[in-house]
Amino acid sequence: MKIEVLVEGDPDIKPSTKIFHYKKSDELIFLESTKLIKNRLENNMRLNVNEALWLFVAYIITSLNEDKPINVITKNIRELLSPNQVMIGVPESLRRLTFTISSIEKESELISITTPICINQYFFHELENTA
Repeated sequence: MKIEVLVEGDPDIKPSTKIFHYKKSDELIFLESTKLIKNRLENNMRLNVNEALWLFVAYIITSLNEDKPINVITKNIRELLSPNQVMIGVPESLRRLTFTISSIEKESELISITTPICINQYFFHELENTA
């Protein structure tokens, strides 16, 4: 299975594409990598852009393997991460994700998610106090 992800962030950031390959023979590596990222969350560590993206890809792969419909995947993916679980700037860097999933067994599938992580407004109280 090949998963191509078009990552679109803030308007001033050029979109990029990441490609993930998933094979049953590499499943142990895939599961262990995902487990390490989930352990970071359990230890209240914030994820960077690449770790958050990996978690989204892992969720999609797992959901597709469980034959979940695309609308369920799209709905539930927004519940994976909160702004407090990722570093500052990650939600803005992942404003829109478009996953193109290709495999030999099935037709290509397209999953597009806007704002997978809620974007909080940041307030800088120190600036207000110095004025």
